[in-house]
Amino acid sequence: MINTTFKLSARHISTVIFVLWLSFFDKLPAQIAEPVNDKSIFRGAGGVTLGAVVQHWDVTGLGTISQQSSPIILSLPVANRMLISITTSGMNTSTSGMHASSAAKTDSSINGIIDTRISLSYVLPGDKLWLTAGASLPTGKTKLDQTELQMTSLISQTAFNYKVPTFGQGVSGNLGLVYAGTITRRMVLGIGASYNFKAEYEPININPNPKYNPGDEVSGNFGLNYISYSKSARLSMDLTATYFLKDKINDLEKYQSGPRAIGLISYSLKTEKFSHLLQTRFRYHLPNKALGTLTTEYQSSIQIETQYSVTTPVNEWLTGTIAGEYKLYSADQTVIGGVVVETGKAGIVSFGGDAGFLFSDIIYPTISVRYSTGTFVYEGASYNVSGIEAGLGLKISF
Repeated sequence: MINTTFKLSARHISTVIFVLWLSFFDKLPAQIAEPVNDKSIFRGAGGVTLGAVVQHWDVTGLGTISQQSSPIILSLPVANRMLISITTSGMNTSTSGMHASSAAKTDSSINGIIDTRISLSYVLPGDKLWLTAGASLPTGKTKLDQTELQMTSLISQTAFNYKVPTFGQGVSGNLGLVYAGTITRRMVLGIGASYNFKAEYEPININPNPKYNPGDEVSGNFGLNYISYSKSARLSMDLTATYFLKDKINDLEKYQSGPRAIGLISYSLKTEKFSHLLQTRFRYHLPNKALGTLTTEYQSSIQIETQYSVTTPVNEWLTGTIAGEYKLYSADQTVIGGVVVETGKAGIVSFGGDAGFLFSDIIYPTISVRYSTGTFVYEGASYNVSGIEAGLGLKISF
């Protein structure tokens, strides 16, 4: 039987595509036939970015969580107004000494590749409207066992900032439209809307396997960008609001994430020798709902992150960055063994540095290191945590 949510999502996306048909598809053949040249909107965006990242967290009294990931990003301008990107990552994730709330301590590991993301950006003639679309292919692992599920509940905690916070989540797709235009000579306004469809998949390996259909998402975005007269300072503000449809298990509505708002304020300043960047990100989430005979609400985390970095050229082939960050999160509520407990509450400070090597206009290697320390609440208990992250990156432009 075809899922009702799937039919509604497909109908919604089809309607949006039809509205955009005349402004997009009638111009598409000519755009593809037109070779990419120096006037391309995406000039310089083509290339491959390769990475190798090691992340390790020690949760005192609970165990350790380690992950090695190798992200790959391919960006390809296929026409003067069109850019296609493909993103995936290999990963190996392991825990040592960790335990579920009702199980003995155990070690676990999982490796492979995650879901592959294909994205398309197309700028309509006039250069003020952007069409965005994408799809996630189910190349990542699903049907996890109990220890692997416990692992995902840890690595998906935002405070740890793992590069691969989830494994496989089935097929998904998105479609969006963005307007960007100047209000004054130094101020740019952006407004956008998008719809994110998520298909049904099997998240856990038990018999019989439950079929989980995560709720689709509808998002709206508003942004402002102001550049000073001297062009040495820039102030950006961005707000994204998302509404989540209901999650289903075996076609029954079971859960609904509360609406979410994410705000970002960014200020950058360039001087003769230094480039400063100060950012504050705020996430506000209304309570989540467990659906059934009675609807029960559970508190969601409020998260604040503040980051500062300063970058300077060390010499003509090396650029260095020093960065610091502070995270302050309130707790989520979850139910374990019939009892409501808190998880995700955190206060974590991080500091580190980056180095970029300007060997050529084609090849750009980078190195980054971060150290973090603080406190973290998981399943009702508070732990001291410390983490280290080290990464290598290589961007090859073409």
